[in-house]
Order: sequence, then structure tokens, then C-alpha cells
Amino acid sequence: MPEQTENYPFDHTGRFVISSLAPGAPVLSAILSVPHDSDRVSGHGRLSQAVNPPLQIDSHFSGTVTVLGLHPGQIHQVYALQGTAPGHLLGAPHVTQLVIALNGIWGKEGKAQYTYVQGNTSHEFKDVPVRVTWLLGE
Repeated sequence: MPEQTENYPFDHTGRFVISSLAPGAPVLSAILSVPHDSDRVSGHGRLSQAVNPPLQIDSHFSGTVTVLGLHPGQIHQVYALQGTAPGHLLGAPHVTQLVIALNGIWGKEGKAQYTYVQGNTSHEFKDVPVRVTWLLGE
């Protein structure tokens, strides 16, 4: 007997590209998943930049997703994420914080801000464009 899809609902999984895409700008690419009927989100990402030496920082993410109605007709889906280094290696460079505000529920664009640490230095980026390709959704 075939399984019915309503008994096995899909998660929402998207590929997030966070960058101005200007030449030399950092690019944070992340795959994030939200389980069906949940406010939890998790995933992983890579921050890269074509500088010398090249920047490549991997991070794991976990956090929450909420829906905010700022003004009538203006709804944002907000992802508040904490990042950790793969393997939870102390002192490893990683994105420590990532906040994404999508235009609409399961929107395809929005804005983000994030912070990453490398050595003793913290780097913060604000108001960075986000583009999302939804890979799987119900």
C-alpha cells in the first residue's frame, strides 16, 4: 500500500546566498531547513571571499524562525541563528550570529546581518542582500 504524503510532510529547505555579489565581496552560502510545523531551523554554511589568502569559513547553524507583521501588508519571516565551528573546535573561525529577514513567508529575497570571528577579530556585516532558492517544501 503506498504511503500518503500527509503522513510524511516535507520540511522547508532552502539555499541562502547572502552577499552584495560585488567583486571581492564576501559570500555566505547556507543550506537551512525548517521541519514541518516547527519554529526551529538548522543547517550549515560557508563564508568565502576572494582575497589573498582566500577566506573559507565553515559554520553550523541552529536557531528559530518567526513571522513578523511590521506594517499592514508587510510580513517578514525572520531567522535568528547562532553559529558554531564544525566539531565545536575552540578558537576556530566561524560565523557566530546570523539574522535573516525574508520579504514574506518563504520569500525568495530579503536582508541579513551576520558576525564572524577569525582569531581575536570580530567582523560584522549589516543590511546584506539575501536570495533564497527553495529546494524542498510542502
